[in-house]
Amino acid sequence: METVASELETAVRIVEDSRTYLCMDLRFMTRAVMSMEVSVSEGEGPCTFSENRLHFRSGTVLSQFKEEPNSITRQIAHMILHLVLGHSRGYRNEMDGLAEDIIVEHALDVLDSQHTATFGSEGRTYYFNRILKRAGAPTVELIADELSRSSEWQISVYSELFSPDVHPALGTDEDVVWKEISQQMKVEIEGFSRNLGDRSSMLLEILRIRNRRRTDHRRFLRNFMTSSERVHVDPDNFDPAYYVLGLERYGNIPLIDPVEYSDVPVMEEFVIAVDTSGSTSGELVHYFMDEVYSIMEQCGMCKGTEIHVIQCDDRIRDDKVIRNREDLRGFLDGMRLRGGEGTDFRPVFQYVDGLLSERRMKRPKGLIYLTDGMGVYPGNGPDYPVAFMFVDDRYRDRSVPGWAMKVIVGRDEATQNPT
Repeated sequence: METVASELETAVRIVEDSRTYLCMDLRFMTRAVMSMEVSVSEGEGPCTFSENRLHFRSGTVLSQFKEEPNSITRQIAHMILHLVLGHSRGYRNEMDGLAEDIIVEHALDVLDSQHTATFGSEGRTYYFNRILKRAGAPTVELIADELSRSSEWQISVYSELFSPDVHPALGTDEDVVWKEISQQMKVEIEGFSRNLGDRSSMLLEILRIRNRRRTDHRRFLRNFMTSSERVHVDPDNFDPAYYVLGLERYGNIPLIDPVEYSDVPVMEEFVIAVDTSGSTSGELVHYFMDEVYSIMEQCGMCKGTEIHVIQCDDRIRDDKVIRNREDLRGFLDGMRLRGGEGTDFRPVFQYVDGLLSERRMKRPKGLIYLTDGMGVYPGNGPDYPVAFMFVDDRYRDRSVPGWAMKVIVGRDEATQNPT
């Protein structure tokens, strides 16, 4: 009994010391580490975690510490990063948990701090680079999709190299506290980057993806396309003073003066450019235009309503002018993408300039360019608002000229049903 108690006390001391070492090595993790309760119980078993507790088994702590002194510090860092990165929430399939482990372990390998470095990093780095090259970006979804194409033997190798813990079921709702800790950690790493050098690059990239502000593309479309407002008469509302005056003066003849409103947005001239260079799917374009149709249903129309839907790659392929809902529905029903060559953004702006010079178009209220590829931009921007909407699943950085807006949405995000 005395030996068991002594082993438990030793294990507790190892875990507490490991927490301290982690905070000393990686100061940006201090708040996350100290916000967790830690418990150690007797016996053998894997380390586990929840949203507010880390749990260890004394026998396992002692054996792992004897084999690798940094192992417990590494496991604490591993579990903390799962929470910081929003992992263990709503798995799509069995590969998600392994993908999360791969991302976290590689981030720790790159950080390579004094008390988190463990043996096997060369093998983990080799396999991670192979997976990342095919996946495209260090996200759970992309890496899990790549893992789903791996053999059983490869999965067993990856599991042995990258999976030191047991993942809990945390549910699908994101924890507000851990989201805030994640954002704070990103800011602190950016502040410490001079001291950490390239060692922080991978974790910083992952955190930036994790905390990337998502654009509500539906709201953006609605606000961007309906900035104009028109005065209209509301027959359902009228000035009660005239109503009463009419009854008093003429007996049973009320005077009705309808109220004028100017707060209903209407769609006027607008340009939607669709990149048909081969990378934009017809399904995505159809969904995008369905969103435009929905906006037309919700907004007022006027005589000046003209939406130019221009298909283009390195040249203009088609220009369909939409003046009403029937035009748009007909376009959607018979839509066929034309093109398939390289991407060049300049022809669209040159084409619109031509319409303006020929007075076939007034100054458009805006132009949205739907694309998921890189192209050649005009040297100077037009005198109307422009937004490039990139559909990108690979989290690549997109640069646009200073005169344009940039909107990035994932393919699944862009085509999901409204909630």
